[in-house]
Amino acid sequence: MKNLILPLTVFLSIAQAAPVKAGKVQSPQFKITPGLLCSKADPDFSFLDYPEKIARCARNIGDAEKTKVAATYGNIPRASWVNYEFDHLLPVCAGGSNSADNLWPQPIIEAHKKDILEVDICLAMKAGTLKQVDAVKKIYNWFSVTQPQVAKNLLLQIKKSAGRAVTENTGR
Repeated sequence: MKNLILPLTVFLSIAQAAPVKAGKVQSPQFKITPGLLCSKADPDFSFLDYPEKIARCARNIGDAEKTKVAATYGNIPRASWVNYEFDHLLPVCAGGSNSADNLWPQPIIEAHKKDILEVDICLAMKAGTLKQVDAVKKIYNWFSVTQPQVAKNLLLQIKKSAGRAVTENTGR
């Protein structure tokens, strides 16, 4: 078994910064979308990848999953779905799961910006120059940079959470 320490404490302040309003999503909400990595036990597990041998899930987000996520994030009407990408908080290429714990309705304009980061992260993981734990940090840090209104809360949370981390089992 291999344990991976995730810097989820960084994400706590980001996700708790703005409440979900019906039909208007600004950021992922930690209580709804904490982020989840794929594991060998995941029903969508496909293979181990990269020099680090991380678990990878096959991309699989159906209409039922989108409906569930839209409902959880303020009952986003289906007609408004075109304004969102039902996005993996932790990208599939970085070992993210298809679980609802890793999905959120990201505003489409922001999603295109995050896609650039995801490509860079996944190319570095493939080359063996970036570990999964550091990729996760980069994703969470991206939200603090692109959404500066949470930066103050982020710094406070990091100070309060120094030394604490969440351990995620990435294999059995």
